[in-house]
Amino acid sequence: MQDGQDWRDFENAVGDIFDEFGYRTERNVNFKTARRFQIDLIAYDRMRAFFVDCKDHFYISPSKEEEFIIQQNARMLNYVKQNGEFAGKRNISLLVTRYRTNSLMEHTEGIGKILAVDINSLPELLSNLHLYESELLSMKDI
Repeated sequence: MQDGQDWRDFENAVGDIFDEFGYRTERNVNFKTARRFQIDLIAYDRMRAFFVDCKDHFYISPSKEEEFIIQQNARMLNYVKQNGEFAGKRNISLLVTRYRTNSLMEHTEGIGKILAVDINSLPELLSNLHLYESELLSMKDI
């Protein structure tokens, strides 16, 4: 991922990583409840679905990261209510950032949930999902 790339290229690069790990992906998912919502990426397999918000910010403070994840949780909950196909999956809310985030690499097991991962660490997360599974923020935690 190189600086200066278009935000759509960034979102597509995130989707491509999930594709490489065998997830089916839906990109730029628009839906409507009482208001209009958009989810950057939904990546899913038989057991889980990641509801991904791609953030191209140079720096995201921990408080802003929490604000973004609260908004993503609302979108995820609304989408799952409308789409029964995701009801039986473990639904995980995740921010993927272009630039480094501390959420995965400095995460301490048992202390808080993983809210975000930078694009360069995303393959690490997906490769070792069994290590991080219980640490990811899912619908059951909300």
